[in-house]
Amino acid sequence: MSRAEETDCQTHKDVTLREAAESGRPEVDRGMITLALLLAMAVTALEQTVVSTAMPSIISSLNGLEIYPWVFSAYLLAATVSTPLYGKLADLLGRKRVLLFGLFLFSLGSILSGLSRSMPELIVMRIVQGLGAGAVAPVVLTMLGDLFSMQERARVQGLFSAVWGVSSLAGPTLGGYLTDSMSWRAVFFVSVPFAAVAIWILMAYVRETLGHREVLPIDWPGAALLAGGSTLLLLGLLHGGSGGWTRTAGLIGLSLAFLVAFIRRELVAEDPILPMDLMTTPTILAANVGSFVIGGLLFGLDTYIPLYVQGVRGGTASDAGLMVTPLFLSWSISVAVAARVAVRFGFRATALVGSVLITLGMFAIAAGAQWPAWSKASFLGGMFIIGLGMGPTSLSYILGVQNVVPWGRRGVATGGVLFFRTVGGALSVAVLGASLGAGLTSRLAAGKAVGIDVSKALRPETHSLLPPDQLLAVQDALGQSLTMVFLEMCGLALLALVCSSRLIRGIGADPVTTDGHQPGAESAMVLME
Repeated sequence: MSRAEETDCQTHKDVTLREAAESGRPEVDRGMITLALLLAMAVTALEQTVVSTAMPSIISSLNGLEIYPWVFSAYLLAATVSTPLYGKLADLLGRKRVLLFGLFLFSLGSILSGLSRSMPELIVMRIVQGLGAGAVAPVVLTMLGDLFSMQERARVQGLFSAVWGVSSLAGPTLGGYLTDSMSWRAVFFVSVPFAAVAIWILMAYVRETLGHREVLPIDWPGAALLAGGSTLLLLGLLHGGSGGWTRTAGLIGLSLAFLVAFIRRELVAEDPILPMDLMTTPTILAANVGSFVIGGLLFGLDTYIPLYVQGVRGGTASDAGLMVTPLFLSWSISVAVAARVAVRFGFRATALVGSVLITLGMFAIAAGAQWPAWSKASFLGGMFIIGLGMGPTSLSYILGVQNVVPWGRRGVATGGVLFFRTVGGALSVAVLGASLGAGLTSRLAAGKAVGIDVSKALRPETHSLLPPDQLLAVQDALGQSLTMVFLEMCGLALLALVCSSRLIRGIGADPVTTDGHQPGAESAMVLME
């Protein structure tokens, strides 16, 4: 920052949240700001997991097993393509405005999803919901980077990850209970009150003032190319599960052309959405690829474990919720420990330990699907072990990235990590869905069970609508197909090990800008008295 800009900031009394709080200013309460951010993070975490256990019931009500992955992938895609844009907007327009907009749009999409009357309508409403969710995680994590020092940030982000874990933990069980006792529509309404409270706290208590800084134009062409390429790629992957490989190849080829054009655009853009020089930094590249893998594993488990429990083993929505619960329970436990471990032993060691646990747990899941008699114990143990690994691994990726960038690029860098996590979830669910669809179709054909209404096998309440031999044929074909899906996810877990080994070793001091100015002095967020 230039001397003139420093003087201007002093004139307007612009200070960082961290500086104001540490100076003892009474009107600055980091606790109130942290509470608002905790609520914001909790609402999206709850919604991500509360829907999964309701999906078999939604399919049974609205039909559309062939587009089952779209309910998840459409949400994730919308969040994916918007996440880096929100990270950039947070740097340019301020954190508070962007977060408020995201929470409002997320709440609107949640309400509309609960009112949907068909599967295509639900998918459209999930896109609206995802466009709002894309703003929450990157802006919340960026605001934490502004508010706390690196040593404090490791502990506080551990708290946020724990809240995320607890919210996610409550989701499957709550979703199963609401579905069995009320209706699947209730799962979309449950997070709206929490979002409303977060919006009220932000509007009533937090005032943000941006110091004078040059604002470069947003790279809208880059954003359009990224959105178009991601959408076409997802369409191609989802279409592949239902055949028509010529069309699939065309969609994927066109998507690659869009993504190549996006990369070329980012190399020359004045202020790119995803700066290539930043994204290709070794530590950031390793964290982004690792986050891609983590997203694929997380959303893959959240999508296909309930389908196995209900469609293969004949369990209820509540049973499916209980099967997913250990993952988020152990995640919330492990992340609290990981925050301290990362400070003491560094990012690389912490992430490697977590990745080993994820790999071991994933192989336990695959083994349980291969031998159904052991599926319950193997699934519960595997999910618990995976959760123990998810906490330290995901936390190390975020902290590792934030430790190597200055304030002015922290928003886009953090948004990049979240972008690759959500794109990993969206694309992995699509690829795994295509594999599931192709495997199920071929196995049903081999068993001469073509034409069976598979959706009737997904809930115990509708099993009586199928003859016993048809029900058994569907459950056997679905079980074998899901076993292959879980084996494919084991490959993703091994890739996470490689990415974790490429992180930086330890924690240094907060980075500074090229002129020696401490990051954050260009922004001020204070509480209204």
